[in-house]
Amino acid sequence: MSETGLSFIIVGASVAGLASAIALKTSGHNVLVLEKDTQLGGASSGLNGCSRVPPNGCKILSDWGLEAEAKAHAAIMNGFSFHKYDEGNLPGQDLLALNRFDPEMLTEARGGYMQFRHQDLLRMLYDTAMRPPSRKPEEESLGKVSVIFGAEAVNVDCDACSVTLRSGEVHTGDAIIGADGANGVVRRALMQEEDADPENDTPTGLAMYGAIIPKKLVIDHGLGVFYNGELTATVWMGSGRGSMTCNVGKADDITLWVYTPDGSQNGTWTEKAEKNLADVVGPCHEQIQKLAALAEQATCVQIKEPYQLESWVSESGRVLVLGDAAHPFPPGAYHSYSVALEDGTFIGKIFSHTRNRDRVPEFLYAFQEHREARCARIREMEKEYIDLITMSDDEMRAERDAGMRANHAAGRNAMDGDLGQMLDDFQMVFGYDARDDADEWWINWGRLRDSPSGAGSNRGSRCLGG
Repeated sequence: MSETGLSFIIVGASVAGLASAIALKTSGHNVLVLEKDTQLGGASSGLNGCSRVPPNGCKILSDWGLEAEAKAHAAIMNGFSFHKYDEGNLPGQDLLALNRFDPEMLTEARGGYMQFRHQDLLRMLYDTAMRPPSRKPEEESLGKVSVIFGAEAVNVDCDACSVTLRSGEVHTGDAIIGADGANGVVRRALMQEEDADPENDTPTGLAMYGAIIPKKLVIDHGLGVFYNGELTATVWMGSGRGSMTCNVGKADDITLWVYTPDGSQNGTWTEKAEKNLADVVGPCHEQIQKLAALAEQATCVQIKEPYQLESWVSESGRVLVLGDAAHPFPPGAYHSYSVALEDGTFIGKIFSHTRNRDRVPEFLYAFQEHREARCARIREMEKEYIDLITMSDDEMRAERDAGMRANHAAGRNAMDGDLGQMLDDFQMVFGYDARDDADEWWINWGRLRDSPSGAGSNRGSRCLGG
């Protein structure tokens, strides 16, 4: 086994990419991060956005020594209120029910629910990745992280384990990790191996618009309903459309997301929407109309059913995708940020057990084996949330609303009873520990294998995990 760490190339200084860099550095490996934008967060540093990080992600930040810094940059969510999107214009007339997170559940999960500005979360992770080791003995074996901005990857050679930049520069490593999103060059390389069309994602007919509105504007315009005590989040359910809000960042501003069929722009989080947010909300509660009118800049992202990669690992066994590059979540998903943090933590943790280049394929396939089922279930949960918010069936909507109102009148949580499965799902998501999962693979499988069984064999059977 080599005395020095492995050499990883990460394409994309995203949350998933930076989390992977931190975890791999902690495990003693050297990491080069290639980011196409010229600054951290790119154009989104102007538009910005909200990063929701549930307890399963917050415990990772805490384990990295970032608990105090995270609390200083985040708004805390303890629950949310449900409202009618398209009925009633008087305060309280729209309210269906409240849902508070069980404090015991949060304690068992070892974390709270934090809501950051996207740029603040990225900066925290970047600073942690780039922080030089101290003189403490436990940090003597740390690897090194380098980040190159303005480094747009245009080609990934999976066999040579190399990345070619638009400048013509070529970088080669022991492994490549694609953390450049659902439209990134690394995901496209793996789709090409599966003869899949990169443009075959299926539109759902809904788009998500998002914007952050300063707290002062919200308060000055009499929209105190969006500062709902300790809950700090609202869900507005309509027919074929709906919205969500939450407090965000240390300034306690309001993020507004709107699900709408009225936006055809195939945009991204880093470009300004062509339509004003107020023009796409449709028939809705007056409070939503007023809030949308305050949004000076918004983004528009189409909600699509993405192509599902058969393998997150290249045929060579040297290239892996994670985060949205592996399992794209719907825009505005509740769990996308925490799952990205989990992905990075898991890959770094399993590689704490080897510096042997020959075992790279085995470890990359183990990542997919242990992570795929969980990510698929959480992605389905996100789709269920959208269906709940935008439900168009009149009879089912009436039953849903009646059940919530009955719970509220009885002092129960909104999701008690018929929606209890969603609460169980929350508990399943929140209670997960990526490091424990990685340790389980190592104890049950990884430590028993002295050498890889071959990349081709791994790809065919993918039977390394439990």
